[in-house]
Amino acid sequence: MASYAEWGGEVFGLPGTPTPGMGNGAFPTCDTHYDSYFKNVEIIDGGWRNIDAYNTEPFAYNMRRYNHNAISDHSSLLYFCYLDQQMSLPRFLLVLLLLVQLLGYNGVEGTRDLLEREDQELEKQLKVMNKPAVKTIKTQYGDIYNCVDFYKQPAFDHPSLKNHSFHFEMKPTSLPKRKRDQVSSEDKEAIHIGLIGGGCPVGTVPIRRVTKEDLIRERNASKIMSFVDNTLGAQYAVVRTRGGQNKFNGAGATLSLHNPRVSGRQYSAARFMLQNGADTIQVGWRVDPTLYGDSKTRRFIRLDAGQSHCFNTRCPGFVHVRSDIPLDLVYPQISIPGKAVYVVPLYIDRDLANGNWWLLVGDDNTQVGFWPKRIFTGLADMASYAEWGGEVFGPPGTPTPGMGNEAFPIDDTHFNSYFKNVEVIDGGGRNIDAYNTEPFADNNTKYKVFDLEHSSLRHLILYGGPPSG
Repeated sequence: MASYAEWGGEVFGLPGTPTPGMGNGAFPTCDTHYDSYFKNVEIIDGGWRNIDAYNTEPFAYNMRRYNHNAISDHSSLLYFCYLDQQMSLPRFLLVLLLLVQLLGYNGVEGTRDLLEREDQELEKQLKVMNKPAVKTIKTQYGDIYNCVDFYKQPAFDHPSLKNHSFHFEMKPTSLPKRKRDQVSSEDKEAIHIGLIGGGCPVGTVPIRRVTKEDLIRERNASKIMSFVDNTLGAQYAVVRTRGGQNKFNGAGATLSLHNPRVSGRQYSAARFMLQNGADTIQVGWRVDPTLYGDSKTRRFIRLDAGQSHCFNTRCPGFVHVRSDIPLDLVYPQISIPGKAVYVVPLYIDRDLANGNWWLLVGDDNTQVGFWPKRIFTGLADMASYAEWGGEVFGPPGTPTPGMGNEAFPIDDTHFNSYFKNVEVIDGGGRNIDAYNTEPFADNNTKYKVFDLEHSSLRHLILYGGPPSG
């Protein structure tokens, strides 16, 4: 049976050209003598009953050009009705909420039951994601971290990790020796990379508590974007390894920290990535209201492997070993162009003895945790591709936020957003500067990136750009 149904208009114009009219070529007036509409909108439910469509929501990729709303009256006529363009956003949202309530009381059978089932499903997800806490820690930013028994952390919900011999005192067996980074006199390494006050008790790990609001926010965003390729709204300015027979046992860099302005479903991030086939692992910093519910700069990791596609510990896979360093902690110290520059060294290294991929933080290579070899297919072996740089996103038809320090690079690390000491671990396990790389920006007029090899800061990447629109 189908899991999704959609009714409405669709138009297309080549990039850079006008789009045609939709329907009757005019905005709806709430009068079916004039409007373009769908009536008698129906579905056949799972019991083969022919019923009016229910639990629906309106969506327009560009609300400023094509306006609509779904309204159902007592005779089950559903048509698209234009809402006043001058209506304020709060009032617009109120009207939508009232319409949802009307749908519940105007004979759309089962809507309230469905909402109750959705609420029950959210509660079920929360029970799975929020493991029992030995202790809770609330940060100054309002985040609550559950101190979860090492053996009960989300990682071990992964089917490939049901029978494991991991323990909370685990360390890498064989990692390459790393060069000591050259630190500029203007650079200041971010002081707080972990929880203040010592963190969680020994034998437990800090996992950020997920709230129902988090799940609703993410679900609403995914509903709007589920039928639009996210890459349509994403922009990249990166340095990447060229094709060939690349073999990497790790990668890393020291990233400058910034807090670009974002709103709504926008995000802005700086990260590096290792990939082999469909498997990727990422680490960096990110400003993402949809993911976190705020606009603070946070550390993040991302995993894409098999059925696991998520940030931080939202899906099983990453085994946390540090009791005092969460994955998604806020970076309180942010660079001020021309004044203070705050940085954080981040690395992903493959254990040469067993193939596990370790996340290391800081100049002292603090070991936060690892992605086990057994959850991967491509990255069960060495990586074949590496990438460093900025990534931003704005939903299609809306502006994109600033990248990095929200300015174009000017070849001055006092002002720029950058990656320095950009490195890889080669196939022989040697720690060397990244090589055979090239810059890439999918829109070089919006965001720019410079690849400066063999600079005084080893391999240096400058990147960034202002908000669009």
